[in-house]
Amino acid sequence: MMHLRADRLPTRVLIQVRTAAKVFDATLGNLSASGARLVGVPDRALKIGELIDINALGRHHKAQVRWNFDDACGLMFLQPLSQAQISAILGSRLSN
Repeated sequence: MMHLRADRLPTRVLIQVRTAAKVFDATLGNLSASGARLVGVPDRALKIGELIDINALGRHHKAQVRWNFDDACGLMFLQPLSQAQISAILGSRLSN
């Protein structure tokens, strides 16, 4: 049986990532209700399985790191995002 991935919406939104030990900025490379891809992650900043908090537009979303490679990593949100939350995050790329 083939597992279908949720639609990934390409984006370039700057966010803040908070772990138990550090805080840094990264960019959302794509976004779906269930997860996201981060780019611009500092070397070895995130470990697979680690729980993190991302701050997008002043709203916090908890996620787990699912994979990492070079400066990118994949996240799975602990609570899926609503369509309104996705629209708000994607809308932020239009404003500077």
